[in-house]
Amino acid sequence: MRVIADRYELVAFVGRGGMGEVWEGRDKVIGRRVAVKLLPDQQHGTASDLFFREARTAGGLNHRGVVTVHDMGRDPRDGALYLVMEYVSGRNLAVVLREDGPPRPAVSVEWAAQTAAALAAAHDAGVVHRDLKPANLMLTDGGEVKVLDFGIARFMAATDKSSQVMGTLAYMAPERFGQHSGDARSDLYAFGCVLHELLTGQTPFTGGDPISLMTAHLHEAPDAPSARRAGLPAGLDALVLRLLAKDPADRPQSASAVHGELRALDLASVQVRTPTVPTPTAPAATPAVPTPDAPGGPGQPLAAHQLPTQTGTPFAPPASPGPGGTPASGAPRTLGRRSALLLGLGGVAVVAGGIGIALKTGDHTPPKPKKKVDPWEYAVEGPHHDNDPPPFAVADGALYVSTEETIVALDARTGRKRWKGPSDFSREYRFRDPLMASGGAVYAAGQIGTTYGLCALDADGRKKWFCSSFAATGHSPVVTDGIVYFTADGHVYAVHADNGRKLWNHPLGDKDSGGLAVADGTVYVSGGKALYALDAAGGARKWAFPLDSGARLDQPPVVSGGFVYVLDDVTNLHALHAAEGTRKWWLKYNGQSVRAAGHTLYLSGGDDAGNGIVHALDSTTGKRKWGYEVSTSQQSATQLALAGDLLFVASTEDKDGTVYAIDTGDGSQRWSTRILEKLGSDMAAAHGFVYASVTGRVVALDAATGAAPT
Repeated sequence: MRVIADRYELVAFVGRGGMGEVWEGRDKVIGRRVAVKLLPDQQHGTASDLFFREARTAGGLNHRGVVTVHDMGRDPRDGALYLVMEYVSGRNLAVVLREDGPPRPAVSVEWAAQTAAALAAAHDAGVVHRDLKPANLMLTDGGEVKVLDFGIARFMAATDKSSQVMGTLAYMAPERFGQHSGDARSDLYAFGCVLHELLTGQTPFTGGDPISLMTAHLHEAPDAPSARRAGLPAGLDALVLRLLAKDPADRPQSASAVHGELRALDLASVQVRTPTVPTPTAPAATPAVPTPDAPGGPGQPLAAHQLPTQTGTPFAPPASPGPGGTPASGAPRTLGRRSALLLGLGGVAVVAGGIGIALKTGDHTPPKPKKKVDPWEYAVEGPHHDNDPPPFAVADGALYVSTEETIVALDARTGRKRWKGPSDFSREYRFRDPLMASGGAVYAAGQIGTTYGLCALDADGRKKWFCSSFAATGHSPVVTDGIVYFTADGHVYAVHADNGRKLWNHPLGDKDSGGLAVADGTVYVSGGKALYALDAAGGARKWAFPLDSGARLDQPPVVSGGFVYVLDDVTNLHALHAAEGTRKWWLKYNGQSVRAAGHTLYLSGGDDAGNGIVHALDSTTGKRKWGYEVSTSQQSATQLALAGDLLFVASTEDKDGTVYAIDTGDGSQRWSTRILEKLGSDMAAAHGFVYASVTGRVVALDAATGAAPT
C-alpha cells in the first residue's frame, strides 16, 4: 500500500481525470478518511511555487459549499504533488445527470443557488475556479452541493508548455479562447452552462466536434432553457441568458447577485414538461469521494459533462473574409480546416493519448443505455429477533441485511449475493439491531455471551474488531473522519474505525441515550432529558439543551444549514442553533421522523385523529410549505427516505405495508404500493429503488413507478 508523505495511505483508486488521479485515503495520524489527489509530476521550481500558492489560496477558503483542503505537498519518494481533501459522501452532478436525468426545476435551482454561494465566497477571496462543470460539483448524501478543485486549473494551465487555455470546452467562456485567462465573470458563464444543463439535460451548445463548439461559444446565441423544457418561468430564462452573454460586461457582475436572484425565484407551483432524455444508464457503485471525470466505455463517446479538463493552443479567431478576401469586421464565421490546423486543433486526438485539445471527435450520440434492472426481493437466511423484519443498510453500491446469525451483502441494484459473513466470529456471537454501513465497512450491534458491543466487518465480510460497551447498542452508529460514534445505556463512545480502539467514552448523565448525528466537529446526541453537544475529538460537553418532556430516543437529531433539529417525547420539533444550543423556533407537530434536504425539512407524524401526515417546512423559519395525508386508516407515518425530487413515506403500524412516493415540490402523490405485510423500521432509497423489509425478506421497489417484484 502506497503511503504519501509517510502519512496518507492510498486505500482505493477512484479514477483518473485531466488533472491527475484521485484516491480514497486514510490519514494515519488522525485516523480519518480523506480524498487524495495526485497531480502530474512538475519538478521545476516555478511550477511548484505556483501549485503551492494556488493550493494555499484555495485551502484558505472557509465555506460549507467548498470541499476543504486539509494538506498539500510533494511526496519525497517520487516528487509527486498531492492535495489532501475532506472525504465527501455522495455523487458528483455529472453522475447524477447521467444516472437520474435532470431533476425538477426547483431542485436544479436549489443546487445552483448553493453553488453560487460557494462561488461568491471564493470570488470575494480572489479565487477563480476556471473549470466549473457538473463533475466538479459534489452532491452530498445530505443534499448539499460542494465545489471541487478551486485554483488547480490555473496551476495546470500555467505549467503546460503547449497551452495557456485550460478548461472543459462545453463550459468555456468565449474570452477564454483568446489570451484571457478568465476571471470571476468567466466562472459565471460556466455556471450558466451548468444551470442550463441541470434544467434541460443538455449544455447550451451541443456541437459534435470541438470546432463547432468553439464557434458556437463565440458567435451563436444560446436557446433559452424553456425552448428545450417547456414551462420554465421567464425570470429563470432571462437569468440563464444573461449568464451566457458573449461579452463579460453583459453578465451578472457577481456570484452573490446571481445567488440572490435564484433565491428570489418561486418555483413551488411551476409545472413543466419533463425533457426527453435517454433512459439513465444503470448506476454502478458510486465512490463516496470527490471523483474525476469518468471516461466512457470502449467505442462510446463522452457526454459534455464527462469530458476531461483540456488544454489547447490559445488563439484570437480572425474575422471572416469579406469580398475579395479581406476580413469583414464583426462578421460571424466558422472555423475551417486550415484555420483549425493553424490554431492547433487539427487532427484532434482521442482523450487517452491526447495532444492539442484532447477531445474525442465524431459522433457524440449518447451511448445506448444498459438494460433496466427489474424490482427484486431477497429471502433472508436465518432467524431474526422475534421474527421481526430484518434490519438493513445501503452504502457503496451494496445492501447489507442482518439476522441473528449472519450478515449478507447484496448488490444493491440486482439483489445478487456478494458475500455472507463473517466466518471467523465466535459461534456464540449474536447480531442485534441496528445495522450501519459506510466506506466499505459494516457496523452491527451484537453480543458475545453476555458482553454487548459493536462489531465491524470489512468490505469482504471478514471481522475487523469488536468493541464492548456497558449495555446493548440500540441506535445506529455514525462514522466520520475515521471515527465511529455510538451510544449505549447513557454513554457516547468514540472508537477508531480501523481497529475499534476506544478514543473516549462520555456519560451523558441520563440513564437513556438515543440516536446521534455528527457535523462540523460536534456530536449531537439525544439523552433522557436533553439534547447534548459534545466535542467530537475529545468528548467534552459543549452545551446541553433541556427537553422537559424528554427526547424522542428513536429519532436521531438532524443537522443542516447551521441548525440542529430534535423531536421531544411529546413530538414537538425544536430548531436549535448548532453552535451554541439556543432555540430559534419550535412547533407542535406530532412528529415521528424528520429529514432535511437543502432548505426544507420533511416531518412525518399524525394528526389528532391518528391519520398519517407528512409536512414540508422551511428549515429556517418552520413555516409550512405543504402537507399530505398519507392515509385515513389511523396510521402514523413513521418512515421517511429521500431521493431526487421524491420523498418516500411508510408506517411500521400499517398492516398493509403501504409505501408512498410524494413529490417534494408540491406534496402531491406520485404513486403508492402495498406490500401487504407490516414493514420494518428501516427504509432507504438509492440506485433507482426504494428498499423496505418485511418478515423474512427485503423488497426493492422501482423508485420511479412503485413497481414491486413479481
